[in-house]
Amino acid sequence: MRVRRRPVPPADAPTVVDEELPPDTVVEEELVPPPPPEPPPRPLLWPWLLLLLALVIGGLVAAWLLTRDNSDKGASTVNVPNLVRLNQHVAVQRLRAKGLLAREITRTSTAAPGTVVAQSPQPGADLVRHSIVTLTVSAAQTAAVPGVVGQREAAAVSALRAKGFQVESATVVSNKPSGTVIAESPQPGSQVAQGSTVTIRVSRGLVTVPDTIGQSRNDALAAVRGAGLKAKAFLVPSSQPKGQVVSQKPQGGKRVPGGSPVRLNISSGSTAAVPPPPPPPAPPPPPPPTKPAMVAVPDVTGQQQDVAQKQLNSAGLKAGVVYVKSDEAQGTVVSQAPEAGSTQKRGTRIQLNVSLGPTPGTLKGVPDVRNLDASAARAKLTAAGFKVQTLPQGVTDPNQVGVVVDEQPAGGKNAPAGSVVTIYVGRSA
Repeated sequence: MRVRRRPVPPADAPTVVDEELPPDTVVEEELVPPPPPEPPPRPLLWPWLLLLLALVIGGLVAAWLLTRDNSDKGASTVNVPNLVRLNQHVAVQRLRAKGLLAREITRTSTAAPGTVVAQSPQPGADLVRHSIVTLTVSAAQTAAVPGVVGQREAAAVSALRAKGFQVESATVVSNKPSGTVIAESPQPGSQVAQGSTVTIRVSRGLVTVPDTIGQSRNDALAAVRGAGLKAKAFLVPSSQPKGQVVSQKPQGGKRVPGGSPVRLNISSGSTAAVPPPPPPPAPPPPPPPTKPAMVAVPDVTGQQQDVAQKQLNSAGLKAGVVYVKSDEAQGTVVSQAPEAGSTQKRGTRIQLNVSLGPTPGTLKGVPDVRNLDASAARAKLTAAGFKVQTLPQGVTDPNQVGVVVDEQPAGGKNAPAGSVVTIYVGRSA
């Protein structure tokens, strides 16, 4: 019997029976091979290219951020410039422009103060940015103040100027011969910056009071003033001719300090009875306790100039102001001499070296207001563009009470416009 071949159905297909074939017929089935599997999909390349591009761009940005610089782009090291003989402020600015830091030390030198005299590292060295360059800056030279007490004024001035000091003279009442130096400040032997001011006190000396009784008013005034004394005339009733000197005090022939007052009683020509004398004055109050002759110098460095002067005045000391170049704020006391903690005589002048500021402004000449009354002195200084501080100073000469006996900075010196000038007004000691 012929047999037909049928393809084998899938395993999950239902079984079909050919009912037309005899029951004993063998059916051969043809096996159909399964279709070949589909190939795997090819990987996508463009995401990897995008990732690689992003990494390259990130690396370039990071390299730029690490190597950039505001003043010299792209360089990791800089060449140290030559700064010797430059002003210290100019040298610091040049280092900053190169991306370097400055450390300043001072030492005495023949160069002008504030001049760079050495540097480390040397010019031409290559340094990493933000490295430190040490600048050695010339400091003001100091000298010992020579002792000039007892010398004549002209000789004392010459000796002080020969040492490089400025000299300020002030006349005072004394029984020493006229023109003799009786005190100086700072004290002899003190180490003070050259160019600083040394104040000397010069005696007015003793003069003989002329005898003016019987002279006319004008002749008596001329005689008293010609002797270096101050004449004060008063009209009094008298039988003597009008305008004639009838009495004086002190009496003629007496020796008194120069500049002392002389009272002249001048006849008014009236014969009216002289009024009875006034009642005797009340007894004077007991004298104040004696102040110590020696005082400790307070530390005023770092303070503003006017505050430092006020503190020295309260301690019984005087101040001498000298403006110097410094990076400190304008008006700040950067050093003092004699130094803080030392013991000095009451009335000693302490030199205050005051900063002109990192960027000094306009300097103006300080008007000389000594011997003016306080209100006139303040008006003159204010008109010149300065602020004014008023402090008291004890005086023994009654003619100095109420007038300016000292000013700092001194008249004729230069000071920053708008800075404080302190005037010292005399009051009874």
